[in-house]
Amino acid sequence: MLRVFVIGITFLTVFLAEIGDKSQLITISLASKYDGTKVFAGIFSGIAIITILGLMVGTLIFRYIPLIYVKMLASIIFISFGAYTLYFEEEMNIDITKRDGGVIWSSFLFATLAELGDKTQFAVIALTARYASPLSVLTGALIGMAAIIGISVALGCKLGEIVENRKMDLLVGSLFILLGIVFLVETLL
Repeated sequence: MLRVFVIGITFLTVFLAEIGDKSQLITISLASKYDGTKVFAGIFSGIAIITILGLMVGTLIFRYIPLIYVKMLASIIFISFGAYTLYFEEEMNIDITKRDGGVIWSSFLFATLAELGDKTQFAVIALTARYASPLSVLTGALIGMAAIIGISVALGCKLGEIVENRKMDLLVGSLFILLGIVFLVETLL
């Protein structure tokens, strides 16, 4: 019975924590432009790996690489992707959908960087410490993430149908630059 409780409480914690979080915004943005199934696969894989690492090594992962450097790198990558989307994507005529695994890999990379040191990762670590049931916490976290990612992909795909490509590029590019700036401000404060 405790196992079901831990899965449920973890699911609820992760699901609610991710509503409006940068991971959800990233998922919606990517799904509005690219194949939703591939975005789901990449985002979920990235978040699953970060969650598993968080459970396995907890905060020790940051013993050798200070969190500030990881967050600064994430900020630079997000700002760069936003600038690329706004200014160069159409001119350079590069389409990540034509590369093998391009959408999945890009989604994976963004999710992984966004979740490193995120409140959800720390919540999963705290729940594992509290209940001493890593498998139940992992199960609840992954189900919660899958649910919120699925909803976000559906929203993004619908948004992509409604808004024309160039306007979507402006929205997505601006959002990534904004997220990069927010990451940087959070990191420096």
